[in-house]
Amino acid sequence: MLKTVLFQLHWLLGITAGTVLAVMGLSGATLAFEDEIMRAANPPLAQVVERHAAGEQPLALADLLPRLQQDMPQPLQRLRVDATGKRLSVARFEGGQANWRYFDPYTGTVLDDLKGLGFFAFVEDLHRHLVSGERGSTIVGSCAIALVFFCLSGLYLRWPRRWWHWRTWLAVEWSRSGRSFLWSLHSVVGTWVLLVYLMIALTGLWWSFDWYRQGATRLLGAAETGQQDIRASNGPLDLHKVQATLYGLEGVRRGYIDLRFPARPGRPLLGRVQGSVAAHDRAQDILQLDPASGALLQYQPYAAKDAGGKIIVSVFALHSGSFFGLPGRIIVMLSSLCMVVFFITGWMLYLDRRRKKRQVRASRLPLPASADDAGQAPWLVAFASQSGFAEQLAWRTAGQLQAAGLPVQVRPLAQLDGNLLAKAPKALFVTSTFGDGEAPDAARGFERRVMARPALLGGLHYAVLGLGDGEYARFCGFSRQLDGWLATQGASRLFPSIEVDRTDPAPLAQWQQQLASLTGVEDHSPLATPVELQPWKLATRTQLNPGSAAGAIWHVALVPPAHAAWQAGDILEIAPQHARAHVLEVLERHGLDPAAMLVLDGHATSLAEAAAGRLLPDAPPAAAVIDAASWLAQLPSLPHREYSIASVPDDDAVHLVIRLTALPDGRHGLGSGWLCVHAGSDDRIQARVRRNSGFHRHPEHAPMLLIGNGTGIAGLRSLLREAAAQGDRGHWLVFGERTRAHDFLFRDEIDAWQQQGHLGRVDLAFSRDPEGGGYVQDRLRAAPDAVRAWVGLGGSIYVCGSLHGMAEGVDGALRDILGDDAVDALLGDGRYRRDVY
Repeated sequence: MLKTVLFQLHWLLGITAGTVLAVMGLSGATLAFEDEIMRAANPPLAQVVERHAAGEQPLALADLLPRLQQDMPQPLQRLRVDATGKRLSVARFEGGQANWRYFDPYTGTVLDDLKGLGFFAFVEDLHRHLVSGERGSTIVGSCAIALVFFCLSGLYLRWPRRWWHWRTWLAVEWSRSGRSFLWSLHSVVGTWVLLVYLMIALTGLWWSFDWYRQGATRLLGAAETGQQDIRASNGPLDLHKVQATLYGLEGVRRGYIDLRFPARPGRPLLGRVQGSVAAHDRAQDILQLDPASGALLQYQPYAAKDAGGKIIVSVFALHSGSFFGLPGRIIVMLSSLCMVVFFITGWMLYLDRRRKKRQVRASRLPLPASADDAGQAPWLVAFASQSGFAEQLAWRTAGQLQAAGLPVQVRPLAQLDGNLLAKAPKALFVTSTFGDGEAPDAARGFERRVMARPALLGGLHYAVLGLGDGEYARFCGFSRQLDGWLATQGASRLFPSIEVDRTDPAPLAQWQQQLASLTGVEDHSPLATPVELQPWKLATRTQLNPGSAAGAIWHVALVPPAHAAWQAGDILEIAPQHARAHVLEVLERHGLDPAAMLVLDGHATSLAEAAAGRLLPDAPPAAAVIDAASWLAQLPSLPHREYSIASVPDDDAVHLVIRLTALPDGRHGLGSGWLCVHAGSDDRIQARVRRNSGFHRHPEHAPMLLIGNGTGIAGLRSLLREAAAQGDRGHWLVFGERTRAHDFLFRDEIDAWQQQGHLGRVDLAFSRDPEGGGYVQDRLRAAPDAVRAWVGLGGSIYVCGSLHGMAEGVDGALRDILGDDAVDALLGDGRYRRDVY
């Protein structure tokens, strides 16, 4: 909750105060080298530096002041003489900046028409007051407070789980793109400049608010300059005596003198002086003089001050970075420029977030069903999706209908019943099949409530687009069941059902063509553009359950290619390869040279490398193979394997949890063997992320009841890591395996989460332990009141692991505890989500 509130405040202030901070940063960077720029633009100022370097002596105050006061009737208020030439020497007379006289302290020559004076005066006013006087100063001070909040809240919001790795803190992920790159740039650069910004903000407040300056002075244990009430004689100013006292201080004549003349008799002359050698350019001694006698009424040398006093004198030096010399000034200047970077990246992240929220809202709202002049009823587009692909296709289908001017309404299958179907004249169904012929989770209620009863659908004309996986015996089983039920109830097919194996583009194009023949409007853009397989690299491989009597479970980390993106709940699809020894054995059996070169998909490769990704025959050849290329072309590619991702993008790698399977002939399973045993650090692992929106967190910040067994911990772990990054705490984990001693996967991480309160409750089931026997569904049945209370509080349920046994048992337990209607409602609302296999 705290993290959510901080995040909202961070971006809200970022798009408001961030504008002012960008202006302050740009203007502050401009002022960083004002003196150097002025000297470069005005040769007389550079000559002052040259005279100082040559060892010349500046004019005495008694000789200098009459020259400056010539033809100037206004009284002198302040005199600044910098014999080093680092800063402008100026005499300030009453009447404002128009009566200021800049001069050469060695000749007394008044320097008129200095280039850049007006520009830097405007920039300074912009930096300190936004060219708005006192009101602008208040705005600037308020934004400085916001900058402190940005630093502290930003540090909290981006605190990485692997905080001990320097790269996590300091390395920008230049290979990323889009929002991921913007976030990396925004957060990492923020870490670089965090301490600098705190210093700039805390010192900048010194000039914005009296209460802050007074409080800081008391906190530092020093009296504010000029606070003491010191009286001086009523005599006239004797400049010779004043300069005698000043020049008696070591190095002051060839250093820096800043005098503020009293406005009335009886008041002291205030001064700041600095020798030619000092700790930094603002390490000044503070003094008060009797203007008539030159007597030193008070003297506070910088070197004698305690730490608090030195900080007070050095506030400007800290603010500008000159406290740390030239490197400090450069760092502060670059950090100030970075405020513009934060302003731009922050706005881009905010706009991207707004855009995605609009897209989500648009995808959830029904399309307008405005009937045409003839009162045409809208087409119904219904979807039943497990991973989100069917929903995506449904909305694309609706778009093609709307392009033809047809009214459309889009609904999940779970929201339909017999009456709604009977009222719809035309309906298109886009349905996926879960596992081996089963209905998607969100459609199980429809299957139980609607398809189990007869309905009068004689007026309905429909078509079905079925999505499935050809590896299952009951390919597109649910879509075929739905098609058969609709026909049995009297509905008429608009055209024969179309079935899609995974994301095969050919049947999807056929679906578009059938729609075009119905509507007269063609859509040539592909319905689905799958991400191409890309090479990933093996980073680490660790066995999680050494000594276990069950199959070995490996924790595999893969380094993603540039621009790869995923979120918790997504799946990694890989193209496995055979072990090299098996490939060589098959090629030898067929009399083929493994090193023979082929051209495959436009790339030269060896026969052994090409054959590693093909379904190799086990039987010996019936005849000698003459043409290796023709023989290879007849072999289908190995089927892909999918694994739940156990990490989030901030982990900088995709983590998988894989059980190594063993085949009857002693070899390992295709996917598990390739990733857990055979692939090496130099191998390219062809893979791609598959979006699995059906297992994303929903609602986003709702408490989670996470249930899984074995390698199902992978999907649950990614959800927990994402929730931890967003500050959502207090979740409930139910996890099961064989034995606590060997099979408690990610034990240290789960224990740490429990201690931190990220996991509010953990229930474990180790089926082979005498005291921990049973399964995860047994743990749910033992806590029915807790399950009901969890759902009642708005919690969501996530199940990851084996379908048969675990997921079926969990579903039965939930239905026994909550009832069928309540479970179906959770499925329809997206609060009961499964990633099972």
